[in-house]
Amino acid sequence: MTEDVILTIGLLLVAGLAARVLADAIGLPDIVLLIAFGALLGPSALDVVDVPLDSLGAQLLFTLGVSSILFFGGLSLSLSVLRKVVLTHGLLAIPGVILTALVTGAVASLVFGLPFKEGLLIGAVLSPTDPAILIPLFVASKVRIRLAQTVIAESAFNDPTGAVLALAVAGALLSGDGGVGGPAGEFLVELGISSVVGILAGVLLSATISSTRTGILRDSAPIAVLAVVATSYVSLDFAGGSGYLGAFLAGLIVGNMELLGLAMHSHHEDELRMWSGNLSDVVTIFVFLVVGASLPFDTLADHWAPSLAVVATLLLIARPLTVFTCALPDRMARWSRAELLFLCWTRETGVVPAALVGVLAGLGVPNVELLAGVVALAIVVTLLLQATPAPWLARRLGLLEPVSAPD
Repeated sequence: MTEDVILTIGLLLVAGLAARVLADAIGLPDIVLLIAFGALLGPSALDVVDVPLDSLGAQLLFTLGVSSILFFGGLSLSLSVLRKVVLTHGLLAIPGVILTALVTGAVASLVFGLPFKEGLLIGAVLSPTDPAILIPLFVASKVRIRLAQTVIAESAFNDPTGAVLALAVAGALLSGDGGVGGPAGEFLVELGISSVVGILAGVLLSATISSTRTGILRDSAPIAVLAVVATSYVSLDFAGGSGYLGAFLAGLIVGNMELLGLAMHSHHEDELRMWSGNLSDVVTIFVFLVVGASLPFDTLADHWAPSLAVVATLLLIARPLTVFTCALPDRMARWSRAELLFLCWTRETGVVPAALVGVLAGLGVPNVELLAGVVALAIVVTLLLQATPAPWLARRLGLLEPVSAPD
């Protein structure tokens, strides 16, 4: 068993590196090739990698691993940059996620012939965006800083919110609660508990790794982060909250600890950011390879038409409706029509929906193979149709930063 685990980890790492090299060579998002390589190595093809979604290794990856990614997402955000568009983010993070889940879930329920609550679960899993994968494209194409920060921050904020909503719906579904009020109440309770624990964990972590007298763990910041993420996840799970949201809020507070009157030594801060970035990079590779290896090709082949209808609804109806509903009321931001159009076409499905499939498989929710197929299709379609042409679209809409003339 030990040799099998080591061999599997080695194969996944080699496949991840190969997928990234090939992606750079042909100009495709690496996540698409990670899923393809995972499918090639999985039971449906070469059958050299078999990591069931409900296995212990996959569950550790989809819980603690993805919590580390969300911590890094919070760590990377600057509240001072986002202050001018705070209303837009607040609306996108909670009402926007709910609106996306309701619209997409209603169509999923209709086309698959499922009860509304099971359709709502599909919509909730698909509701988080993952535009953080566009960071390299934004850097290369010089998209306006406010727009780029908004797109990246939206992902960081609504990833944990979407996860909380999906787990609340799944909990109500497994408990047999027939009404919609059950998931709504569960969602609000989880949101409150997770926010309190996440904020407390972030404040405690900031104090112990800062350069002040309380910074007793400043020389072991990465270890302290991993300990806090792990213990807060278990604590939140026991208390009925979401470790995803708690990890994100903790990272957000640590990344903006100057607002608490705290600071880190520059070399400690560089070490923490580099460690968090590398860890999230490795976890992302594992997540998409495992999801690719576990793709239910039979289910996807049988339900490709309704799955495509759900993805089309997500992109062409739910996303524009969400953007205009949440961005237009923000008069302070003064979004232009070109910026709104860019936001409508920028909503990639990524790591959190993929991880939620694994978590829900471990919980034993019904129709999890159908859910996995829809999520995989959404990932591929959004990356090919949205991530790849994003620089071209920004240029056509005139959303690039002006090039400074040389002296």
